Amino acid sequence: MKLTFLGTGTSHGIPVIACDCKVCRSLNKKDKRNRCSAYVVTDDGHHILIDIGPEFRIQALKYGVKKVDEVLLTHSHADHFHGIDDLRVFSCEMWKKPDDPNSLEKFNAPPIPIYTNKNTLEDLKLRFGYFFNTVKEGGGHARVELKLAEDSFKIGGVEVTPIPMMHGHLETVGWLLTENKVSICGTADVRTADCSLSSKKSIAYLTDCSFISDESIELIRKNCGKLVHLIIDGLRIKEHSTHFNYLQAMAAAEKIGAEHVWFTHMTHNSSHREYKAYVKAHLKDFPGLAGCKSVGPAWDGLIVSC
Repeated sequence: MKLTFLGTGTSHGIPVIACDCKVCRSLNKKDKRNRCSAYVVTDDGHHILIDIGPEFRIQALKYGVKKVDEVLLTHSHADHFHGIDDLRVFSCEMWKKPDDPNSLEKFNAPPIPIYTNKNTLEDLKLRFGYFFNTVKEGGGHARVELKLAEDSFKIGGVEVTPIPMMHGHLETVGWLLTENKVSICGTADVRTADCSLSSKKSIAYLTDCSFISDESIELIRKNCGKLVHLIIDGLRIKEHSTHFNYLQAMAAAEKIGAEHVWFTHMTHNSSHREYKAYVKAHLKDFPGLAGCKSVGPAWDGLIVSC
């Protein structure tokens, strides 16, 4: 399973419009942050999009997103799902069958399932109501299928577990993606039916949160097997009412436990280098993170796998 960070910035993105701060003027590519989103390709060939912000078209072109089979939404804020109209590139409801072969492919494609919690589904139907109207003319709209995610479910060989979180007073949902990795023991000459080893490996994507309950942390730990990558909201160094700051994110990561910890949804208050140095300086305060192979800020285009 491979995950590409399509965006790691907060709701404004970086650079921020009309801002001349040193981070917004930075030439370091790791300081250029589009709105938060991730693209997962599973071992059995499913293409899963986590959130779809207003820059999705730009992100898809830059990072080669050519297929979307399923969408997982964390919540309904604009920076996380207002690019949803662009799903019509992959599956499109049209008023008549097209003649063009390229258009015919998306005309015949099945609806794209969108999984999320109840309040996000309601917001989606309210803001994108035309998705659910009959197309009478024009270019059509995305063909989607709304799915309420309250319990674990399967996408191919991946078990997907919704993780309840709080984003201020708003209920959001994180995502735990778990694959069973099977290795064969023995030698090339000797294989037996019971000589295979199965191990669960996971990636957790937990953005836009200011509180993760002990029950949600236990849900992750119960289902993850080996948590290889933990991706967690780390807005900035200063505290915020609806997001973890860096120290709060590190405290949550220490409770959860993972091989690698990546912070996302970052502001322009600090540069990538400054965030990285800040984490390094405070690691001693979180002994539970001492065994991690890496702890630090993610960046747009970073690819991780398990």
